[in-house]
Amino acid sequence: MALDSIASLLDGRFLQQPPKDLWLLGRHYDIEVQPGEQGWAGGYPPDVIDDFGRLIWCTYRSQYPAIAQSDFTTDAGWGCMLRAGQTLMAQALQLHHFGRDWGFSWDSALDEHVRRRQLYVGIVEQFLDDYTPSSTFSIQRMAAMGRQFEGKDIGEWFGPYGTARILRGLAHQASHEVSVYTTTDGVVYLADVCEAEFKPTLILVASMLGIDRVNPVYYPFIQASLMLPQSAGIAGGRPSSALYFAGFQGDELLYLDPHYTRPAVARRENSSYSQADLATYSCANPRRIALSRLDPCMVFGYYCATLESLVDLRSRVELLADDGVKVIMTFDSGHAPEMALPSETPASGVDTANAEDGQQALVARLPETPSSGTSTSSSRSTSGEIVLEADCSEEEWVTEL
Repeated sequence: MALDSIASLLDGRFLQQPPKDLWLLGRHYDIEVQPGEQGWAGGYPPDVIDDFGRLIWCTYRSQYPAIAQSDFTTDAGWGCMLRAGQTLMAQALQLHHFGRDWGFSWDSALDEHVRRRQLYVGIVEQFLDDYTPSSTFSIQRMAAMGRQFEGKDIGEWFGPYGTARILRGLAHQASHEVSVYTTTDGVVYLADVCEAEFKPTLILVASMLGIDRVNPVYYPFIQASLMLPQSAGIAGGRPSSALYFAGFQGDELLYLDPHYTRPAVARRENSSYSQADLATYSCANPRRIALSRLDPCMVFGYYCATLESLVDLRSRVELLADDGVKVIMTFDSGHAPEMALPSETPASGVDTANAEDGQQALVARLPETPSSGTSTSSSRSTSGEIVLEADCSEEEWVTEL
């Protein structure tokens, strides 16, 4: 992260200055209206509205097939956190398929527009409200997994951590192309993320940042988190009311609200949906809420497409911590204690100064910036250790946002 951006967070300028700077999932917009210029309809320039409108918006639905072992045909009143979790997962899948620079025309016959439209529809179908195999993260499957993981009856409200576990369980069950990694103690164990070989991963960090409200000491990290290029957003909300946060402007977060009940979208043969069919999965009207009004329990999402992206995330978070930001996550080279493999022994030459009880240390140095057509290599030693092979300084690798 750019050092001047971090300095701005540290001295509070983001909270004190006029909110002309807007950040949306790692992208910066200057929305200051110049003297003599007319303001924008809705308060935001068209590029912000377009970007926000591409977020997949998951809300309450009704009139869908009853959830197994219940008579529920709607999640209105109890499924808001599950819907916020769906929205976060959907943004991770969009980052996976599109990155941050994309768009398409529903009516265009150009090959690239057709390809993007098909990918977009395929993502939305994973959240349709039915038991079709392609509905990987449907409300039906999430509620059923919640019964298994959390012991909750259908119709009970879910918290952020339970929702994160459900997403991880469903992704694992489906052998999904994007892995989901969860942590509640704020420690990301790199050896577990990189088990066997690295695959695109959504890291979900569940955290309690206060008692009744978020402790202001965490405001800078919440803002900084939404500035990271790996950000997939935050599932949190007001007390007893879940929201999905995608960005911030000054001391207010931009959010999508799942508390709108709409009829479930019927699945179409051959995925032949029109723009009107899926119109309720997008929203072009950003809403804002002050940091001081947030519930302290939330889940931060970070999508890492490559091993380099994971290392870059670690570098950025550590740089924030080095400069005094109260961060909620740290990185450990080994396995989580309950997943540690005590039978493994360190390979010759591996630094195990910080390993405990024979736990394998993961040696991860910052990779050099890959040139076109190349990528940072990784290898696994005979003892299972993951080594990121690289040699460059932190300053060379941590790029500006």
